[in-house]
Amino acid sequence: MAASNWTIIGNNPLAETLRSGARYIDAATPITIATEPGDVPSDTFVLGPAAIHSQTGRVVPFYAAFEAVDEIAKELRAGTVGRIYGCYVSLRVPRGVAGEDLIYSAVIPSLALALDLLPGNPTRVWAKQASLMTDDDAWFITIRFDDEVIATIEAMATTDATPERELLVEMTGSDRVLRAEPTRQSVVVERVGTGPVVAPWWEDLGERYLQLLTRRAGEPGRDSASRLRTVWNAVLD
Repeated sequence: MAASNWTIIGNNPLAETLRSGARYIDAATPITIATEPGDVPSDTFVLGPAAIHSQTGRVVPFYAAFEAVDEIAKELRAGTVGRIYGCYVSLRVPRGVAGEDLIYSAVIPSLALALDLLPGNPTRVWAKQASLMTDDDAWFITIRFDDEVIATIEAMATTDATPERELLVEMTGSDRVLRAEPTRQSVVVERVGTGPVVAPWWEDLGERYLQLLTRRAGEPGRDSASRLRTVWNAVLD
């Protein structure tokens, strides 16, 4: 069975999504994913609260599985962007999300995505939590890396739009600018005698994420969760 090498820890919608996808994605070697805090082996992939509340583990951002974001990563590895100057990540979730939920559904995923794309070591972190409409609904984070790259991260609970998540990733280099907006994809249905209906659509990330992990599992030493936790602790300070 394809799912026999997958161990997915957690009792939440994300864990269920991954378990569903594991039925169709084969893993050549055993892979463990933790979506909730706890003691996990060093080679476990951690997501959500597990990423910052476990003492070990490896981080591969869930949204890194979007095909458009994966293409940015490939272009960066190929060097087609030239010298990288900046990275901008914006993730907006529904208005009214509680402060703790905003951290796990927007702030941590945004930080993890920026760190996953940029190879440098963070040297300085600035962070501001500013309420626009309600308490705890916006975070603004700036990270300077040792190669002078600046990452700007915006995580906000301000959208009333559909889809309920609005993700933007932009990478600025000396040769080109790469931009991905994977959640803006939609299907337009036009019925006779009525106006068009726009239905948001994007990839099923469950299966794509598991495919991404099968590639990353063969790259020892990459995706250390300690890097994310170091930056998050600097944000809290």
